[in-house]
Amino acid sequence: MKTIIALFATAIISLNAAAAPVADMMYRASVSLSAVKKHYDESGNLLATSKYVSDAALPLPVVKKLMKKCPDHQIRLVREFEAEGNTTYIITLENETGYKVVRCAGSSYTVLQSLDKF
Repeated sequence: MKTIIALFATAIISLNAAAAPVADMMYRASVSLSAVKKHYDESGNLLATSKYVSDAALPLPVVKKLMKKCPDHQIRLVREFEAEGNTTYIITLENETGYKVVRCAGSSYTVLQSLDKF
């Protein structure tokens, strides 16, 4: 649920700049322009960029992995993160019984959260 809330919050606060404490010594800051969000640390160093993309923009290996692991799910949201030259996709999937949030990075596939519909 936290992941879905974070995805919706990111969409709602797309043009704001914010800094908030994450842990004792870490801060999270982000600035968003033209649907590309940049994530900075407390020193102003760029950590990652992220943006919403369509399912048509997913690379073929990611699509194949989703078709194999979740054949009965439809793609609802795709968020692309780029950090240190690596691209990671956070994908929200839906079927008749619930939702699933997965992370695809390279050849890895991880289920972050599963939610059942009532």
